[in-house]
Amino acid sequence: MIISDQKLQKAIQWNPFKQQQEIIKAFNKKETRELVICAGRRFGKSQLMSYLAIRELFSSHKDILILAASYELTGRVIDQIRKWLGTMNSSLQYQSRPFPKIYNPITGSTIEGKSADSPEGILGKSYNLVIVDEAALLDRRIYETYVYPTTSSVLGKTVYISTPRGKNWFYEKWLENNEDGNSFQFSSIESEYFTKEAWEDAQKKLPERVFNQEFKAIFEEGTANVFRGIRDIIDDTLKEPEPGGKYIMGLDLAKIQDFTVMTIVDKNTHNVVFWDRFQIAKYPLQIARIEAAANKYNALVVAETNNIGLVVIDELRARNVKVEDFTSVGTISKDSAKKGTKERLINKLSVDIENKNIHIPQNTILIDELGAYSYKITPSGNFTYSAPVGLHDDCVMSLALANWTLKGRTREKRNEARRKQMFPKRKFQYF
Repeated sequence: MIISDQKLQKAIQWNPFKQQQEIIKAFNKKETRELVICAGRRFGKSQLMSYLAIRELFSSHKDILILAASYELTGRVIDQIRKWLGTMNSSLQYQSRPFPKIYNPITGSTIEGKSADSPEGILGKSYNLVIVDEAALLDRRIYETYVYPTTSSVLGKTVYISTPRGKNWFYEKWLENNEDGNSFQFSSIESEYFTKEAWEDAQKKLPERVFNQEFKAIFEEGTANVFRGIRDIIDDTLKEPEPGGKYIMGLDLAKIQDFTVMTIVDKNTHNVVFWDRFQIAKYPLQIARIEAAANKYNALVVAETNNIGLVVIDELRARNVKVEDFTSVGTISKDSAKKGTKERLINKLSVDIENKNIHIPQNTILIDELGAYSYKITPSGNFTYSAPVGLHDDCVMSLALANWTLKGRTREKRNEARRKQMFPKRKFQYF
């Protein structure tokens, strides 16, 4: 049983515009295995995905997967599907737990909605159609290990649709399919849902690189990445404490399945001199390890006062370790420089990395986390920062906390301090 596009679109009362029709036409080709759609905001991606899923639901014995970076994103597509199916008065069966599922008893086809937060749920399963929403947000490991194999055994179709996020695996997938005519690239202004006024307003308010990515759907090098110039700040910085030295430890405490990370920075040279990352479930062992490192460098510990942090911070203070709280608030208080927001914390680290105001060791884990850390824009237009799905940001947060109290330094002063450390008996004269 295959329902015609004309009848289905009439039944759900949806009229796709020209660019959406092009994608549907390419999807309908028997030889099409993959479609990659790079589209700007408000292109109507959720409606397009919902339609393709419903189309397959009314075909015989098809297993369909809607996959996104979170259940919130998956839920938007499922909600649109249910809204349209409701207009058809069909006798479909629905479940909401443990994941959204829609079953068509007439065709024997099923739609499942899952999240890349828990990719193990699709491991070993086969689908005739996989639709990956905001694919560029997914980590390459999720794509290679979990997504790609799901359609291989049954020669199914996979649709990757997303606003670009730099030149990551989604960009490579787009290039791979472009030669066969199975890659598409549409800006927001090409959508019937996006007005010229909204386009001009976004163009005025956003940096050019961000506007090019979010609304022109251009693959910009590193646009989604928060930190630039990481390779320029790598140095052989790890070293033992020096007499009279001043040190700051950024402490990011482990949550469930995360790591506790300690990053100690020399307050004089702004070099990371000590770094440690570990997973220890028992608090006494964590506290002992943190205390030992803090005492060794006589370091001021900067830690976030969340629910986990309060327990550890109180115990460290009881052991005479110097601790400064980082308290996340909506705005910076004039009365307390210790308060800040995650956005301010990350922005300061971003600026200091770009200005080479801090140096890090050749540490693959730390470098990879910094390189992967990215931003996204919420539906309300706000920026949020996070690691890609499936990755950690413990190292980033630890470095950011250590960097929070560091003052800006000119390159000359920084180089002078480093030269004095290397050649303590040599005098330098500057002109």
